[in-house]
Amino acid sequence: MLDAKKRLLLAEWLWGWKPHETQRIWMLNDSPVKVAACGRRWGKTESAAVDVASTAITCPGSIQMIVSPTYDQSRLISDTVERLLLGSSLTRSVTKVVRTPYPKISVGRSVIMARTADEDGRNLRGHSAHRVIVDEAAYVRDRVIQEVIAPMLADIGGRLVMISTPFGKNHFYRAFVRGQMPENEPNHAQRIRSFRFPSWLNPHIRGDYIEAQRAELTPRQFAVEYEAQFLDDQSSVFAWDDIEAAASAYPDAPVCCEFSVAGIDWARYGDYTALVAVGVEDSMLVVTGIDRFNGMGWHRQIDRAVDFLRRHKVSAVLTDQTSVGDPLLEQLRAAVVEEGLEMRVEGLVFTNQSKRELIDELALRFARRKIAIPRNEELLRELQYFEYQLTDSGRVKLQAVAGCNDDLVAALALACWQAKQTGVATSCLTSGGRSTAASW
Repeated sequence: MLDAKKRLLLAEWLWGWKPHETQRIWMLNDSPVKVAACGRRWGKTESAAVDVASTAITCPGSIQMIVSPTYDQSRLISDTVERLLLGSSLTRSVTKVVRTPYPKISVGRSVIMARTADEDGRNLRGHSAHRVIVDEAAYVRDRVIQEVIAPMLADIGGRLVMISTPFGKNHFYRAFVRGQMPENEPNHAQRIRSFRFPSWLNPHIRGDYIEAQRAELTPRQFAVEYEAQFLDDQSSVFAWDDIEAAASAYPDAPVCCEFSVAGIDWARYGDYTALVAVGVEDSMLVVTGIDRFNGMGWHRQIDRAVDFLRRHKVSAVLTDQTSVGDPLLEQLRAAVVEEGLEMRVEGLVFTNQSKRELIDELALRFARRKIAIPRNEELLRELQYFEYQLTDSGRVKLQAVAGCNDDLVAALALACWQAKQTGVATSCLTSGGRSTAASW
């Protein structure tokens, strides 16, 4: 590989690209294995694209592979590489781009390919490369790195670059730790170097943006996504300290509220139907009722849900509208009208994105101490074992660990989301008087 300083000079000459200081530090390092734990918007996509494009030009005949967990992510760097090479009159004439079935960019005799790491790296097998750049490496499965990517580099002594925001303590974390070992350690791997780049090391990001993100995210989310920290309990959505604080904040006396909202997660297969009502006091939510059951026909479930909503004086309810939830939503609406209840009844289809928004909102309430929950054994257990999980395709899914349920978590998240969307806020939340709570 040509000297990194010359590649930086080439990048400035061809594209006018000037790295900020920590991008420069990263680019100047030529270790055979480089690992960067990056905060969001640090500039990893931009620096990776410049690195790939300049290497292709200065190392004729080189083969580079950009690997990401999903197809869309793999296109981020390759699209930027394409824009750089076609944007300069000096490289445009020697650049050829093929976009299907996978991006392939030829620069003279050099080749840059982009692939996904899903399906255990099926699309990577059979290839070799002088250099592999793994974007969002923490979301690529361990065995893809060990069984597919490492052999791709072995035959020709290729180089490996891994950049990512942290996610758990997997192969990416282990590589990061090895790269941090002092060179005089007896087991130090001389060939690996790692870096941690929090978001604010990018001087082009405004400080008020960083502070706004700190206010919007839970402390753990901010630590991972902007401080680029590896956390022991990173896979857990709700920190135990936050759960305990919410339970400790629950009033000793029975809770009454004139107005409340509710969430319903309908049963599917062997799951439970779960209902949670919350009372609203300014920005504080207090769980006023919980019900959870299974083994009932749909008509009995509707009757039980209507009774729950009536007893807890619910003014608005949000239900899971996914799959069987769609017809049940219409049945619930009809039953509410038939009972003469003045109540807003709405549904939400669960997608990976919508569920993440719901759960992130709930996690933020726990982290900000804006929710109080009873010491309900099932609810506490579900909150404790609700995790971020990595799917085979490299996507993050929110669900309970194997063997646990998450129905109450979903119902609680729906209730909190409805409270936010409805804007219900009242000063009527009091302790004392008749309890509106269902039996826990």
